[in-house]
Amino acid sequence: MAGLIDKAKNFVAEKIADIPKPEASIDDVDIRGVARDGVTYNAKVDVKNPYGHSLPVCEVSYTLKSAGRTYTKSDQRGMVVNCLRQLMRGDPRHILDDNEFLCSCETESLTRHSLAFHGRVILSGKMEDPGSIAANQTTKLEVPMKVARNIIVSLVKDVGSDWDIDYELDLGLTVDLPVIGNFTIPLSTKGEIKLPSLKDIF
Repeated sequence: MAGLIDKAKNFVAEKIADIPKPEASIDDVDIRGVARDGVTYNAKVDVKNPYGHSLPVCEVSYTLKSAGRTYTKSDQRGMVVNCLRQLMRGDPRHILDDNEFLCSCETESLTRHSLAFHGRVILSGKMEDPGSIAANQTTKLEVPMKVARNIIVSLVKDVGSDWDIDYELDLGLTVDLPVIGNFTIPLSTKGEIKLPSLKDIF
């Protein structure tokens, strides 16, 4: 009996694998608008529909992160000194939590110190019922993502005079397919996006 069930499962899995599925890619991410309560970024997604009828898009989930940043040896010396000063003040928690620096110290030599600025989640959410994909063609979907003002201010303080920030964007595009039902296409991209100046949001 168990063998028949396994064969049935394999048969269904093979049939599902043969069903045509949409293809998607993230085309661009840029600023859509700046307001006093935050900044809206816009992700443009190209979705190709292999079917002769439109396909409803159930939702688009997204997670926008600032990418991790590593520093060269020439950058590290001043940062190591600052790190050790904070440690000597007896407040290592301040380094790990507030400044988001990881100080890895080895006793043999100062040159063995390494620091990294770790990425963090800027925003996550869902876009419900974003529309449908046109039959037998590529449809461009736009996914707006609004970042609250306090998060933008924090990012601006982190990057200083550099108004570009490295980002990572993960999307989950859920489409209602024939026979299968809801099918999620995972998408990911990395790049640089502009931050607004503080005067733009105050």
